[in-house]
Amino acid sequence: MEAIKRLSRSAKASSGSSKEVAKSPPSKWFEDQFQVFVDEAEESIGPEGVEQLCKALGVDPADVLVLVLAWQLGATQMGYFSRAEWRSGTAMLGVATSYESLLERLKQVYAAARKRYESLRDLHVYTHKFCREERKKNIEVGAAVAMLQLLHGEAYKAKVHALSEFLQTHGTATKRGVSADEWSMMLNFFQEVDDDCGNYNEDGAWPLLLDDFVEWHREKKADGAQ
Repeated sequence: MEAIKRLSRSAKASSGSSKEVAKSPPSKWFEDQFQVFVDEAEESIGPEGVEQLCKALGVDPADVLVLVLAWQLGATQMGYFSRAEWRSGTAMLGVATSYESLLERLKQVYAAARKRYESLRDLHVYTHKFCREERKKNIEVGAAVAMLQLLHGEAYKAKVHALSEFLQTHGTATKRGVSADEWSMMLNFFQEVDDDCGNYNEDGAWPLLLDDFVEWHREKKADGAQ
């Protein structure tokens, strides 16, 4: 819960919910669950409520499915689900009658997003906005690395591992963070560039940060081969 509280103090984002399911009135079960977890003083589900919801779902607060839920709700502040977000987002999720059925629905949404480029990109871009602190354009390297591992650690294991190591040692990135454009292009990089970066085109429209990464990666490989 401490991690949720720490990240939620000032993190805000724009709505980026999926359009996978036609919008319908939220089920009574969803309405009832909001009342279970709501902080009446805030008129929203706050960090403690989110933690309790995660326990009810049987998932860790750092599970990717919690991010998927926030994405579906179009949550604009990390660690908080407003009543309006909950009503609008759960209407997109369809009917649920139990935590098990909600969890299954979130798994289905995430699996579908990983297979559909537009949805995966929407989730990827939303994540940067969701992690961005208020009035800041960039996200801290620590948050970027955590989200890269969470979203793409299994699908692009080698590249995510290497890029995460690079980001944590790159002086400029550690000082200013990762921009929205750099974050967005990382998904393109994962999907288009080989693990050894052999097909990387330095003359392409890649941000300088990824140029630096490829140079670092090749030099590291060369040193290891000696």
